Amino acid sequence: MRLHLTLALIVVLLLVITLRPSERHRFTFAQVQASAQQLAQKPYVPLPDTLPPQLRKLTPAQELGIFWNDKYRLWRKYGLPFQVDFYHLSNEGRTSPKINMVDSRRARALAFSPAFFNYRVPIDPPLPPNLGYAGFYVRYPINKPDSLDGFFSALGASYFRVVAKDQVYGLSARGLAINAGLDGKTEEFPEFKEWWLHEPDPNATELVLDALLDSASVTGAYEFKLRPGPVTSVDIHAVLFFRRTVDWIGIAPFSSMYLYGENAANHFGNFHPEIHDSDGVLVNTGKGDWLWRPLEQAPLFQIYRINDENPKGFGLLQRDRDFQHYQDLSLKYNVRPSAWITPHGNWGKGAVILAHRPSDNPNTDNVVLFWHPEQIPQAGDRMVLDYTIDFYMNDASRPPLAYSNATWVLNPAPPPAPPVGTSSALNAVKQTTPPPAPLPPSVPGSTTPVQFQIDFAGNGIEDIPADKPPYLYLHFDPPETRLRDSILQKIGYGNSWRATFTIIPFKHNVPTELQCRLMQVTQPQTNAKPLSEEWNYTWHQ
Repeated sequence: MRLHLTLALIVVLLLVITLRPSERHRFTFAQVQASAQQLAQKPYVPLPDTLPPQLRKLTPAQELGIFWNDKYRLWRKYGLPFQVDFYHLSNEGRTSPKINMVDSRRARALAFSPAFFNYRVPIDPPLPPNLGYAGFYVRYPINKPDSLDGFFSALGASYFRVVAKDQVYGLSARGLAINAGLDGKTEEFPEFKEWWLHEPDPNATELVLDALLDSASVTGAYEFKLRPGPVTSVDIHAVLFFRRTVDWIGIAPFSSMYLYGENAANHFGNFHPEIHDSDGVLVNTGKGDWLWRPLEQAPLFQIYRINDENPKGFGLLQRDRDFQHYQDLSLKYNVRPSAWITPHGNWGKGAVILAHRPSDNPNTDNVVLFWHPEQIPQAGDRMVLDYTIDFYMNDASRPPLAYSNATWVLNPAPPPAPPVGTSSALNAVKQTTPPPAPLPPSVPGSTTPVQFQIDFAGNGIEDIPADKPPYLYLHFDPPETRLRDSILQKIGYGNSWRATFTIIPFKHNVPTELQCRLMQVTQPQTNAKPLSEEWNYTWHQ
């Protein structure tokens, strides 16, 4: 009996001795957080430009001839559902963050070798053996069970791009934005200077990544949980440490491209009807309101603020999914992702900020969206953030109301008066807005009338009979803006509703803010129930 007890005790001691080193070396997110906190006490050192001279001279077409060799994919030899390819350094990606692989035992840096890549262009002299990678992209059978397709890409600064099933890459998410959209001040680009890729289980449907963020103003520890599918969700937990007070911080930022849509006059000589990665901003406020702002062809640098407290969600959407509206077989704008932020916990007072720059280049991001807190972080502060980003095609719950799916802007000529004894279409649909005011005589310096057409569809609005139209709510600022005419009609195609109205702006060089919403017909009007989101627009004349 004593012998058995002695042997059992020896076995237990051996197990403890065996496990202790494993536990001691086991990598956790707490280590990333500790690294970020320690880094904040040191001067900022950016990642160096390590692009060798023999790569600097390559053209973009030649750079496309350098790509990852499939047989060296991370985790391929284990047949795991998630596998990783890596980006070569190039003129677009000149820095090399450290990339680590984490398994059940430890974290270790991933080595670089030119043998891991295919080179269809001669490289002379040979590349150094410690060159490193510009970034990486994660694969998963997101579209077909037998095909590993890329769905998460990290390349440069704190940018990452994500797609859902049957999509192509479009807008970019970012870890953090500093001074983005602040005209006249240099933007600061935080960078993920180190990554940890956690080896998944054989049947995993979620992948965990950790990242260390660094910039002149802030350091941070980020944990990503990726769940690819028809909706690809990314849960983000971040702990930030501020080296110094920031002037302008952007939480959960996006960058996107908007060249022109159906509401733009200038197509820059392009035959495509529309070109954009995103076509509007949607916000679900802390009070539960749903606000939609279509993107527009900005004549000047513009910043729009949507003040709020504890927002329920916001995002950049690509609503228009009709191929006919783009006519692009290669770039596939109609299947670019929409992206939606769901904050966890209370984010307090602040504003959703949309910054939009004029652009004539479809390869340049000119739209930025983020949450800007009212309380500016000070030097020495610590901030914890938790939120989920959903990348998706369409979602009927965002909003759970009718939504605007098209906006047209026209500069119309004055309409002819209807013949005596006939009823206008305005009266035929029992329009509830005031009758049109007579057009004032043209005088030097007077503003030009402008007409808007907005289509609303979805979430039951198609069931409303044509002879019982909703109430058309319109609001303008400045209040001196004049409404010349308005009409609400049911469209036979898809049973959506079209609001058409013409305004006379107050004066030149004074932007006109417009709001439009469909309401349930109720009296008194103050008890009306929203049937649609609130459409917002700024007209510049």
